[in-house]
Amino acid sequence: MYYFIVNPQSSSGLGIKEWAIVKEELAKQNVLYQAYFTEYMGHAIKLAKQICTENEGIKNIVVLGGDGTINEVINGIDRYSEVLLGYIPSGSSNDLARSLNIPRDPLEALAHILKPTKFKYLDHGIMSFPGLDLAPRKFSCSSGIGYDANVCNEVQSSPLKKSLNHFHLGKFVYYLITIKQIVTLKNMSATIIVDGVRKESYNGFVFACNMIHKYEGGGLMMAPDADPTDGKLSICLVHDLKRLQCFMLLPTIIKGSHVKHKNVETFNCSEIEIITSEVTSIHTDGEIPAVYSHIKVSCLPEQMRMIL
Repeated sequence: MYYFIVNPQSSSGLGIKEWAIVKEELAKQNVLYQAYFTEYMGHAIKLAKQICTENEGIKNIVVLGGDGTINEVINGIDRYSEVLLGYIPSGSSNDLARSLNIPRDPLEALAHILKPTKFKYLDHGIMSFPGLDLAPRKFSCSSGIGYDANVCNEVQSSPLKKSLNHFHLGKFVYYLITIKQIVTLKNMSATIIVDGVRKESYNGFVFACNMIHKYEGGGLMMAPDADPTDGKLSICLVHDLKRLQCFMLLPTIIKGSHVKHKNVETFNCSEIEIITSEVTSIHTDGEIPAVYSHIKVSCLPEQMRMIL
């Protein structure tokens, strides 16, 4: 039995079109399945919990949606040992699929799921919000605070994303808003504690990305050396940049060469705590769980098993 969690609105309606293709192929192959459709933000969390609660043994859960849908699904799974996860990417950024070389074509991705030849145990992270009455949030690809999360926050509410998604160009909205956010960039300071020991302060904090995989933001190689199986977060910390330097740094992120810049620090750790002087956006896999000034992020010991 396969349990499909489908986001019909992913990439401005592309999800339902690709589900029609997948559904037809499932019928041709007489595959036994149940399909669940998300109706609002956070619904995939409830659907994943429902599937895990109502069914015994190993659950074959297949997600058809974008990185945000995957994020919700992993937040609804309590015991990864009882889940085998498949993914048919239909979002606008698809950073997880890009990292894992999961085919963009829905029938090709489905073929791997129905006749799997390779599995991988993958790390995922969790973010908590000290002092805020908010449940911790897990993430599969990346999380961040500051400038990059401000971009994600604006992208979520941008009508331009919906328009570009109709032409399969949704990821370009990230680039446009990335440029816009530099113009409005506000100066703030931050204190960062790594693995509970190393403590640093930055007067010109720009952002910190806590990466499990290499990519975020529709293909930006934020952490070129990230290994999603090493049990570590790959941190990309940017500080003390003037606006002109930010503009010059942007193109280098596409290929990952930004890590050579003197004001970009990269390192691996098990846990990082970040306290900013100003309230700012926070993201997990491009979703905005809070606008706040204090986060703790760690890599969870339990890995999830995924079909590649």
